[in-house]
Amino acid sequence: MTSRERVIAMINRKPVDRIPVITGSAMVVEYIQKSGGVWPEYHRNAEMMVNAVSMMHTDAGTDNIVMPFGMFIESIALGLDVKMGALDIQPSVRSSFKEPTDVKYENFLEDPYVRTTIEAIKLAKKRFPDAAICPFLVAPVTLAGDLMGAENLARLSLKCLKKEEHMEKMKKWISVALEINKIYVRACIEAGADILYYSDASASPNLVMPDFYYKVGVPAEKELGDFIHSLGCPWELHICGNAVLILEGMASTGADFLSIEQAVGMKEAVRIAGNVPVVGNVTPNLMIDGTEEQIISDVRKGLDGGAKASMLGCGTPPSSTLDRLKIWVKAVRDWSVENL
Repeated sequence: MTSRERVIAMINRKPVDRIPVITGSAMVVEYIQKSGGVWPEYHRNAEMMVNAVSMMHTDAGTDNIVMPFGMFIESIALGLDVKMGALDIQPSVRSSFKEPTDVKYENFLEDPYVRTTIEAIKLAKKRFPDAAICPFLVAPVTLAGDLMGAENLARLSLKCLKKEEHMEKMKKWISVALEINKIYVRACIEAGADILYYSDASASPNLVMPDFYYKVGVPAEKELGDFIHSLGCPWELHICGNAVLILEGMASTGADFLSIEQAVGMKEAVRIAGNVPVVGNVTPNLMIDGTEEQIISDVRKGLDGGAKASMLGCGTPPSSTLDRLKIWVKAVRDWSVENL
């Protein structure tokens, strides 16, 4: 099987020749430097972006290729202030809008960073047709939080559970986020994306109440997922932190598979998710300072627990070392030989 065939088979609950190894964000310093990438140019240069992110596939051996490097593209395209970080620090959103009506997105696809991502998808698809091409996108609750500001999201998420007027305001922010999501979705799929990887980090129980997620997050993610499926593409949903209390809701969104991090036990996650495949949940920091024994043990724990693909819990740390990434991939392959 090719890498793409392997991942698609996993999504479709069909047999695989070995367990897929997939990555989330792929801003790995060593690969950026090795590929000739220059900060911050690789965020808006499709050639540099693909040269760097594809090394997770060609060198480490993951089955997918993920771009862009962080969760800021939608925000910067809408005119928000973004601190570009550094070679080893993800960009972060630093401003917000006062009202949903302040958000103008008619020219969203004309933004240089959005265009770079779209061109990178096309380029990766052309160069690596056997890999699963997976744009890394911001899901509706998190995007709404970026638009209104994280602190405002936290406050409004509590208020909207108590008063309908606050719920109506929250729904307006979510509605704007969904419109932007859908514009980006269509462009990514038309560019050749195989799977859309959505992170809804701000929907985590670490940040908002589970009740808010079920009343606001689930319907928004389901609407987005239905739109993605209407265009013939599968999608992955990741939510950070200990997501046990919302896993049933995540599974009900229609996502083709769920991604969890190390805070969630794989066996419990698989039980709750039912027939929706769950992937994860290798501890990311092991890619920085873990021993070979620790990496192998963590990989096997997830796979023994029922993970349908091995994935680092919450993205690939920028300071990951190449030897540790390869140990991770080899550990999955060795487990597959023994158990499939």
